[in-house]
Amino acid sequence: MTVAITFVTPRYGAEIFGGAEAGARLLATRLAAEGRSVSVITSCATSMQTWADDLPAGTTVEEGVSVTRCAVDQSRATDFDRLSDQVLPRASAVSLAVSEEWIAAQGPTSTSLIDAVAAVNEGVLVFYPYLYHPTVQGRRVAQVPTILYPAAHREAPLALPIFDEVFGSVNGLALHARAEQALVEERFPITRNLAQALVGLPVEMAAEADAEAARAALGLGFEPFVLCLGRVDRGKGTHDLVERFAAFRERRGGGRLVLAGPVAEAVPKTAGVECLGPIPDEHKFGLLAAADVLVNPSFHESFSIVMLEAWLAGTPVLVNGWCAPMVEHCEQSGGGLWYTGVSDFEMALGRLLDDPTARDKLGRAGEAYVSERYSWSAVRGRLDGLIGRVS
Repeated sequence: MTVAITFVTPRYGAEIFGGAEAGARLLATRLAAEGRSVSVITSCATSMQTWADDLPAGTTVEEGVSVTRCAVDQSRATDFDRLSDQVLPRASAVSLAVSEEWIAAQGPTSTSLIDAVAAVNEGVLVFYPYLYHPTVQGRRVAQVPTILYPAAHREAPLALPIFDEVFGSVNGLALHARAEQALVEERFPITRNLAQALVGLPVEMAAEADAEAARAALGLGFEPFVLCLGRVDRGKGTHDLVERFAAFRERRGGGRLVLAGPVAEAVPKTAGVECLGPIPDEHKFGLLAAADVLVNPSFHESFSIVMLEAWLAGTPVLVNGWCAPMVEHCEQSGGGLWYTGVSDFEMALGRLLDDPTARDKLGRAGEAYVSERYSWSAVRGRLDGLIGRVS
């Protein structure tokens, strides 16, 4: 008999691009497609910058998933940045009360969301990710076994004392990678006694990788390019990448970088750099296939779906070497390179651009890795095994 699964996540929906919330949707929709009982409890917000109510409250069925959206009591506090500047540099030393204050100020807080979590009386609750009020407060009122998909990485809030309680009180952990597992066990030794599984996320090609159609639809012409696909945001490393690429291009005498994804913070206009903004899903894999190299400059990743999607399209990757989960994927697959400084960035990118044979070899190695490790059947088996251990 299969167990009912309820995901609890701060925001949810097809309009959410990337992040842990998109990971929750990947799992929920695939489980529902197999006839499983799957629900989501979330807020009415779509923006993590404001947490304002953008969608109506109530329950709808979306892609076979029962989605309950709850009105937000408190969106992100206007003085949240000031509070963060005071709290996060000394996060490990602040009181539990200050931790709670920071969580509430970050948002989204929703009394009706927490009430909906408390009303769940069958199956398991899966909280995803660790960082927000729905997880912090929701698992306190849970009446059924709980699983946490932390999506944890090295960031200042992880040191807040409130998270000792969060990680220590769930029944199981679903982790993205060994690097995340090592980080969590280092920060929260109590988790070594919990049921755990390196579940990851399903990564499969949702549409044909038609490079020519993507080039035509997005106005890219036939010139080679390096791609960064994801939210354009300083916190995601895109501004740093533009600076690195500008220096690389100047020394090399040419080159083209294409940024694609929602723009949270515009990058400076730079020679050889194009910003497409959001792109249609139907052309995502075509764009990945058209690129010579995908670069992911983010430090804050616990999994990085986009680098695995690039491999499915046969494209090698170059990633930020300070992000342990992405380096782990490269090491285990043989499908990519990484950088930590200026010289190794330029050396690695130059090598990839100048050697089509190496690009092809790396892309094929990455594709084999993703197909074996992160097919839906492989991920579902690991998730079901964890659910069976906690329920």
